Amino acid sequence: MDEREELLNEALEENAVESMDELVERFGPESYGNHEAVDRIYLAESNWSQHVSSHPSILLDAAAFEKALKISELMAELYQHMSEKE
Repeated sequence: MDEREELLNEALEENAVESMDELVERFGPESYGNHEAVDRIYLAESNWSQHVSSHPSILLDAAAFEKALKISELMAELYQHMSEKE
């Protein structure tokens, strides 16, 4: 079993659902759960940009800033990907 499968099994238990179909209904495309995920991505990216990638210690280290910028870009891509499902 790979990591994604393990996390899906945990999600079934944590959300008190009995089947993958029920999980899809609650968290799949066009669901409130998907909207919630998009909102959480936005909050995480906003927090990241304001408090991490713009931190003076990061700005002073060119390699660290480059990595922080890549993370911001990946978060934006994830946000866009998940938003298209709404």
